[in-house]
Amino acid sequence: MELADLSVFRTVVTAGGVTRAAEQLHRVQSNVTTRVRKLEEEVGVRLFVREGKRMQLTAPGKVLLGYAERILSLAQEAREALAEGPPRGVLRLGAMESTAAVRLPLPLSRLHRQFPQLAVELRTGDPQTLLALLVAGDIDAALVAEPVSDARLQTLPIYDEELVLVTSASHPPVDKPRDLQTTTLLAFHPGCPHRLRLEQWCARGRMAPQRTVESSTPR
Repeated sequence: MELADLSVFRTVVTAGGVTRAAEQLHRVQSNVTTRVRKLEEEVGVRLFVREGKRMQLTAPGKVLLGYAERILSLAQEAREALAEGPPRGVLRLGAMESTAAVRLPLPLSRLHRQFPQLAVELRTGDPQTLLALLVAGDIDAALVAEPVSDARLQTLPIYDEELVLVTSASHPPVDKPRDLQTTTLLAFHPGCPHRLRLEQWCARGRMAPQRTVESSTPR
């Protein structure tokens, strides 16, 4: 069943006959008639009965007309969605929790003002989870900390993140892990790359925290 045949069928209905439909479609009458007969052969039922010079829809024809309207409308919607112009639809974006809280509010606000027809669905998680969603096609892009080693993905640096170690104001300066006067650390969940870098830094300095308090969101 071709879109062109459905379009001819609908025009015959709205025009009230083959002659007027041919005029509107800028086709010869025989071509319109052939299209209608071809469509009837495909669906296996009569779509019209002739009453004088007019063609009236049969009961099956009325059913097909409803589907034809929907199909042609969806086809036009698809053409408009794929046409060049402002972005529209849904952008499925993934981000680490810290990135979503600190980095995204301003650019997402600007994006909404500039492209109001574009909706954003945001999912947060650790890089491994987000990259798995990206590979599976469940999200369109993800903001994660490097490194990203999957050859199936393309990466683009968008900002540099400066990591700092926060201590009490009375704590002496910290240049290396053994300068820490505590064995308790506050960090994100185990899948967070920032926590991994902290643990690697401590391991290189042969300082093993006895306790790590996990925080699921930035403070």
